[in-house]
Amino acid sequence: MTFSHAIWLAVGGGLGTLSRVLVIMLAVRLCGRDFPWGTFAVNLFGSFLFGLIVAFRGRMNVPTGLETILLVGFLGGFTTYSSFAFQSYDLFQEGRPVLAGAYMVGTTISGLAAVWAGFFVSRVFA
Repeated sequence: MTFSHAIWLAVGGGLGTLSRVLVIMLAVRLCGRDFPWGTFAVNLFGSFLFGLIVAFRGRMNVPTGLETILLVGFLGGFTTYSSFAFQSYDLFQEGRPVLAGAYMVGTTISGLAAVWAGFFVSRVFA
């Protein structure tokens, strides 16, 4: 990776992060705080954009660097859930539904366990 490519990834990530905050603020304003609507919207929209960009890979001549900046940089800053959703989809498309299911369930349960562990460790050292 070149230095300029790394800078573009960072710019994409920064723009994705700012976009995430704006979408969450808009969702809170429109829908309230009784449910995490902002994160829900970000995850769905990010997953849609990930699928759209990858689908256009075969139809348009999108430079590899630009695709990486959009998928890893922008969408990585916007939501990592889109990567999780795409990787799950990809495993299904490859005809590996058991592995896809294990990945989805394992990631969800492990993520919840990791959050719990973080809280537990913080209480031990607090």
